Amino acid sequence: MFTNPEVELEDIARVVDVQWREVSRRLVTRNTLRNGFTWAIFVLLFVGLIIPGWIPARVVFWNPLGVVLLSLVVTFIIVCVIWPIFEVPRRGFVVRKHDFLYKQGILFMRTFSIPFARIQHVETTVSIFDRVVNLGALKLYTAGAQSVFLGFERDYAHSLRTHILDRVRDLDREMVDEDEHTTFDGNEHENQAFNNA
Repeated sequence: MFTNPEVELEDIARVVDVQWREVSRRLVTRNTLRNGFTWAIFVLLFVGLIIPGWIPARVVFWNPLGVVLLSLVVTFIIVCVIWPIFEVPRRGFVVRKHDFLYKQGILFMRTFSIPFARIQHVETTVSIFDRVVNLGALKLYTAGAQSVFLGFERDYAHSLRTHILDRVRDLDREMVDEDEHTTFDGNEHENQAFNNA
């Protein structure tokens, strides 16, 4: 029979007590390359519109408002490109017995907790930028959702995938064993009730 006992707040593990492991520092290079490449496309497109005169150069470079806007855009691009230098060191992950934790963020810290019991599939992916720095990403699929976690050495990402799949299989076996045990006990009680009648 299903029971749902109350849990004392003092018994709940706090995330701040977790010993976080750092992701690979090569993720800084990977994300800087990705951001730089993305913004380079926009800059080339902008220059491509100025050269034939579709965007008048005098509006951008000789107009005070245009110069201010251009300066703001250039500053924003520089910040976006170098952002990984500050953001990546604040990422971390933990593999526990029953779940996987991952944290990231500077202004807004987000912590993801993925219970192994809810995971349906696990993948490791390697993008072009991952390949340059020998990293891999871990992709976890749960019911109706998928989460991608960056910053693992490629070999470690594959090992982590194998470990998580093994844990998922173990938990599935445990649940099947519990269901069979519960069903057997239930049938036993029904048989006793029938015999007593």
